[in-house]
Amino acid sequence: MSLAIGIDLGTTNSVAALATPRGVVVTQGPNGERVHPSVVSFPAEGGVLVGHEARARRAVDPQHTIYSAKRLIGQNMKAPLVGLALASLPYAVEEGPNQQPIIMARGRRMTVPEVSALVLGHLRKLTEAQHGDEVDRAVITVPANFSDAQRRATREAGVIAGLDVLRLVNEPTAAALAYGYAQRLDEHVAVFDFGGGTFDVSILKIRGDIFEVIATGGDFFLGGDDIDRALAELLAAELTTRAGADPRGHRGAMTRLMMAAEQIKCHLSSNEVAEGTIGGLIVGDDSTPYSLPFRITRQQFENLVSGYIDRTAEVCQQVLTSSGLEPAQISDVLCVGGSTRIPAVRARVADIFQREPAIDIDPDEVVAHGAAVQAAILTGNTAATENRALLLDVTPATLAVGTAGGYVERLLEKNAPIPIERTKMFTTARDYQTRVVIDVCRGESRRFADNEPLGTITLDNLPSAPRGETRIEVTFRVDADGILHVRARDERTGAAQEIHLNVIGAPSGESATPAPDAPAPA
Repeated sequence: MSLAIGIDLGTTNSVAALATPRGVVVTQGPNGERVHPSVVSFPAEGGVLVGHEARARRAVDPQHTIYSAKRLIGQNMKAPLVGLALASLPYAVEEGPNQQPIIMARGRRMTVPEVSALVLGHLRKLTEAQHGDEVDRAVITVPANFSDAQRRATREAGVIAGLDVLRLVNEPTAAALAYGYAQRLDEHVAVFDFGGGTFDVSILKIRGDIFEVIATGGDFFLGGDDIDRALAELLAAELTTRAGADPRGHRGAMTRLMMAAEQIKCHLSSNEVAEGTIGGLIVGDDSTPYSLPFRITRQQFENLVSGYIDRTAEVCQQVLTSSGLEPAQISDVLCVGGSTRIPAVRARVADIFQREPAIDIDPDEVVAHGAAVQAAILTGNTAATENRALLLDVTPATLAVGTAGGYVERLLEKNAPIPIERTKMFTTARDYQTRVVIDVCRGESRRFADNEPLGTITLDNLPSAPRGETRIEVTFRVDADGILHVRARDERTGAAQEIHLNVIGAPSGESATPAPDAPAPA
């Protein structure tokens, strides 16, 4: 019998789970590990290591050990945030076809989906070993604010790993499903998802078996990695003072400091002080290793990372405003992701929503738990779950078409329920225009240049006619995975073009403007 599992493919760690008649069972490694690092390493002697074995090589072989790949998936090398990510990664990333990132390791050239597929394949094999059956299907979770290209690339990773991807589910939605709210009526639940690389907050309305997201927001580059980096920078400054050499130019030393920072962060989640020594730090040309003693209090740590916590609070306030709800109308708040273990984070969540967050399910496992339940629902596995929840998600950003003059015409507003389809009519902006270029973007600005360009459709050989007579029908369709499909059709001739948008290869957004042949609203 083949199995369908749920997978939380995370920036720092990943978790897989299977819904069974005995409940949801989390996939374990050979030593009982339930959370598996999203790390892939390529040793000099050959082969590939994934998970805990790979993570152990981050400090000793940083150039050939790949981590935080989720921050690059579905991205464009010209995007400013990608440049920010690359500045802190010790392994090589080059620009490939269509401006997609290509990861270099031990002579290999790999796309980001190929790297992520190794993590997914590792989880698949562990699950098969644990249950004794083939795993061939999966529900994979993604951040709520993932773009169309990031969702497509995640689905591609699943296919490369040999999985039939049943559905992509937003992480906050999966978390709500894990808590079994389908037995309740007319409740509003907030999900605060603060993981290793991304931050999301969603508010859902739950009516029996219907889970409807009514507002969502997030920050794609805000997570535990950023907190680790801030702490590593503090340690690097201290080492510079003590050793007289700056470790920030040495990949191995900075990787050791990043890994130490993560351990210090975790320790301070349950202790008031962290102290010890970080050894093996080579920062000079003579290969002399330095040791860095440290003593950091929880208060010092919280002062250091307060700016990141403030950013999560700003997003929460925006989402509350979008939902039209007051904190008192939220029945429960769920904490998801390892970064929610930080006491200052939980305190801020309680302050924003005026209630203590629920922590019944391990925040590292709750998303995979919900994905496993959804996999059972989609495959009709009634033996594993009686849950029949219907998940209704929303668009994380406004989707629009660039128009003449550098402006946009919106087709789908932010927080529109999906799946959804909308059509608007456009026309030519100039007399006798025989070509129309339709630039698609996402973002909240009325100016095209301030939004993120997604892709382009071109209609050629249109009938030559005075301005305004040619009518172009543009349809946006967002499917259940949150992927955007765009169709443009000349009403007179019936000529049409359709694209399934892929951001890779799209302009960087630094100087994006609609094409000269952009249409005008009809």
